[in-house]
Amino acid sequence: MSAEVFTTFAGIVAAVSVVAINVGMQRALDLDFLGLNFWFIVPAGALIGGLGAASGYYAAARATQTLPSRRMLVEMLAIAFSTWLLMHWIEYATITLSDGSLVRDQVPFWYYLRLRTEHMQLVIENQSHTHPDTTPELGLLGYAHELLQIAGFMLGGFIMWRALRSREACTPCSRYAHTTKLLERVTSAAFDDILGRAGIMIPAFADRVADALGKRRLVGLNLSIATCPSCNRSWIRPAAVGMDGAHPVAKPIVAYDLTAAQARELRRIGAG
Repeated sequence: MSAEVFTTFAGIVAAVSVVAINVGMQRALDLDFLGLNFWFIVPAGALIGGLGAASGYYAAARATQTLPSRRMLVEMLAIAFSTWLLMHWIEYATITLSDGSLVRDQVPFWYYLRLRTEHMQLVIENQSHTHPDTTPELGLLGYAHELLQIAGFMLGGFIMWRALRSREACTPCSRYAHTTKLLERVTSAAFDDILGRAGIMIPAFADRVADALGKRRLVGLNLSIATCPSCNRSWIRPAAVGMDGAHPVAKPIVAYDLTAAQARELRRIGAG
């Protein structure tokens, strides 16, 4: 089975699993998890659903050594959107009317989806989870609600693709690298000392740190070493940690290739 077919199959399995779990929760707990929203505008359930649906692509890409591409991004976004669509189609295919007949035998799917969207009511849970309130029918606002749901699913797919892209990989060999974190949020002096002892000097490193941080204040440096399992090429990936408001943010810096001797020495120092 080719890598492309395998990753597509894995994405479909993950999407169906997400919808199946949601259906089970609806029937067992009367909880539509994928429809959960915070403050009306944060589609938390849809975001998690998109992450879950795209996780099949992520796992299959790692297993088949398939590096992320724009095409894979489109596919992961498509599977996230398809999960939203499948969620509604399952509801359409299984819901019954008061006389016992199936909705799917009475109206087309797209007409059902329009009716559902315009006549939707939201259940508002309070902090005590007692006496929940219900909004009036949303009308045209229902379309805005569904667009938020779609955006949540697709954002989840995009985040999963970004996570895959952030993995260290050897592009010529098309292999994900074995990565080890050596330093985390250390001072510039400690960072320079480790590299110096391994005989490594990164040209214009201070300028690279400044470019990565922008206007953020430097609070530490991270360092990881990666090795390709195919060609055994090793490189380091520094990262500058800066403050974004009250939160530290690690901004990766361009990788620097190592000789075999430098890689061995750096690993020895890091292990010590």
